[in-house]
Amino acid sequence: MKTKTSSIGAGELTRAAGPRASRTSPRRGSLVSALVIGAMLVACGSKGRPARPVAAASVSDRCPDLAQTDELAAFDFASEYALSRDAAEKLKAAALAAMEIGALADKLDADFGIACAQIAHDLGDKGDWRSANEACGAAIKAVQEARAKLGPKARAQLVVRRPVCLADASLVTKCASICDSSVPAGKLRAECANKAGRCDGNCDGACEPKGAVKCDGVCSGTCEGTIKGTCGGRCKGTCDGKAVNGGCIGVCVGTCDRGAMTGECKGACSGTCELAAPGICDGVCAGSCTVELADVKCAGDFKPPEVSTDCRARCDLAVINNTECSTPQVGFVVTGAKDRETGEAMKSAIDKSFPALLKILQEVGDHGSKRVHNAQAVIESARTGFREMARSGGAGSAAASEAQLVKCFDEPFKKAAAAAAVVETGIDQAIGVRDEAAK
Repeated sequence: MKTKTSSIGAGELTRAAGPRASRTSPRRGSLVSALVIGAMLVACGSKGRPARPVAAASVSDRCPDLAQTDELAAFDFASEYALSRDAAEKLKAAALAAMEIGALADKLDADFGIACAQIAHDLGDKGDWRSANEACGAAIKAVQEARAKLGPKARAQLVVRRPVCLADASLVTKCASICDSSVPAGKLRAECANKAGRCDGNCDGACEPKGAVKCDGVCSGTCEGTIKGTCGGRCKGTCDGKAVNGGCIGVCVGTCDRGAMTGECKGACSGTCELAAPGICDGVCAGSCTVELADVKCAGDFKPPEVSTDCRARCDLAVINNTECSTPQVGFVVTGAKDRETGEAMKSAIDKSFPALLKILQEVGDHGSKRVHNAQAVIESARTGFREMARSGGAGSAAASEAQLVKCFDEPFKKAAAAAAVVETGIDQAIGVRDEAAK
């Protein structure tokens, strides 16, 4: 058919059309010829014709501000960089985790640095440290050296009033909605493991009052009156049944001065009262209430929604960065010290500087170091996966997409991963300072 078609000229088409067609102008005849030939070509099929090229998705040259949560939340990683939805959300979660790591690094360097430097200075080390990790390393060494001076027969005890720590109850729900769109909106709600707030009825749980109050239960803090329990200061009365006017590593019955206590308090309790029975709480009630709690916060961990591991790693850090703890009360007591002056110096340093150190450790939480490590892994996985992410949007845009991802995120992600390693070490060192004193 192709040979036959190619042999038909414009004149032959005119003659075949008859007398009417012969009156058609040469220009119109040419147009008719072209249309007929085109129709015949279509009828014979279009095999061998090159496919029309598909335009590659365009890749933006914009880089989001990694220090601005709102900008990262609104930034459309998929359309800006021609990525699949899954790749875009992996990149967004890593960018948000990098932002949280930066905020946490700044916070810990300031808080740990001040507390650890104070402890080291009070125990005789007059160094000048450039970072919190250096200061906390010096504090560990100073505490170890001070304990060595106490002698082998010395016994020490650290008494701490565990503070109430609060975070916005909607924090994780908001966080999850930003970094994982695969979860239906109705399933994004994150529940508090423990709630706290203002109780206008009777509180059943722990009460952190606004001031000193009578505590019918276990007082953890300081007591203006007689106690029966653990004393982190000077016990005046009996210690395990023996008369004492000093340090007591055992059960103190009497008064406890210059330090925190935990136990029964017959006077006014300042700190936290674990209520023996539901009662009035003029402050923060961490537990349940006979009426609905007001100004509800989360006191403790969240029960998170089933989001991706990348998204959860970021949200775990957001909880750390947005948790606020009250300042704990601390008491340190040493008995049997060979060097009494060193024992007094240790007590003074720990009583003064440990509240700030322990406050930030409470805000970081028992799993803080692991959560930082998880976030670091998310950031590193994204940074080493730029090529795979770029290919997810198609071969046509892959090269441009990868180049843009490297340009915008490679260096910030490297810095964030390095900062995460410093933060993890810092948390471990701060725990080491605490544990050295508590031995």
